[in-house]
Amino acid sequence: METVQLKAEYGPFASTSSTLLAGETFVWSVAVRSAAPLSQPRLRFLPGPCIRGQVAFQNPQEILLWVGETHGWRGATRDTYAVLGVDEAKMLLDTEESRRLARFHDAEDRLSFLAAHAGARLLLGALAGQPADRVRFETSPLGKPRLVDAPTGLDFSLSHARGAVAVAAAYMPIGVDIEPIRQISDLDQMVEIALSPEERRTLARTPGSLRSRLFLRYWTLKEAILKAAGVGFAVSPHTLILDARVPPAVLAVPDALGPAEQWRVTTAG
Repeated sequence: METVQLKAEYGPFASTSSTLLAGETFVWSVAVRSAAPLSQPRLRFLPGPCIRGQVAFQNPQEILLWVGETHGWRGATRDTYAVLGVDEAKMLLDTEESRRLARFHDAEDRLSFLAAHAGARLLLGALAGQPADRVRFETSPLGKPRLVDAPTGLDFSLSHARGAVAVAAAYMPIGVDIEPIRQISDLDQMVEIALSPEERRTLARTPGSLRSRLFLRYWTLKEAILKAAGVGFAVSPHTLILDARVPPAVLAVPDALGPAEQWRVTTAG
C-alpha cells in the first residue's frame, strides 16, 4: 500500500476547497428548478458541511453548497483546512453506505465516496435538527436519494469523483455534479452520447486544448439538471440544450423536465 494511501486512509482526509481553487481543479455545476423570477441561483459556499452558526438558510431561495477535496490525489491540498477525519466519517454511515464504501477497490474513490456521504449527513442533520448518524434516506423509483422526515420542501444532492466532493441543499429541487479537470481520451464518443447537435458545433469551434474542459462543463450542468429533476439518465442528456458559457443558461429541455425557463444553473471550472 502506498504511503499517500496510508495517510489518506487513516488521517484527516477531506478539506474544504476555496472557491478559486475549486474552479481551477474541478468543474462543478448546480441546478435548481424554481418558478421564482431568479436570474441566477443564490449560492452560499460553506466552510464545511457542519459549521456551527453557518448551516442555516438566510432565505427560501438560497442554495447551500460545500465543495471539498480529498487528500493524496493531487498532492498536498492548498489554502484549505481539514474538516473530516476517516474514523469520524465512517461512524456516520449506515449499514448500506458502509457496504457500498467497501466495494470501492481504489483508495481515492473510496475516500471521495466517504467524504460526500458523511458531508451530506452532517449538512442535512444540521438542517433537519437530527444527529448526523441518525439521518435516514430513501430512494425514489428512478434512484434519487431523499431525506426521510425532512422539513417540507428541503432537497439535497451530492456528487463525488476521484478527489472531488460536492454537497448542496435548497428548498427547491436541486442537483449538483463535480468532475476533476482532465483531458478526456474518448471525447468523441462522449460527445455523441451527451451533446446536442448545437452543442457539438460549439465544441467543434473550441480550440482543441480547451475542448475537454468545455465538455465537462456541459456534462456537469446536464447531470445536475437530471439529478434535480430526479430522472437520472432515463432522460438522454443530448436532449437538453445548454449554453455553457458564464453565466450558463438552459435553452431547451424535454417536456418531462418542465419549462426551460424554470431551470437555473451555475457552474465553475
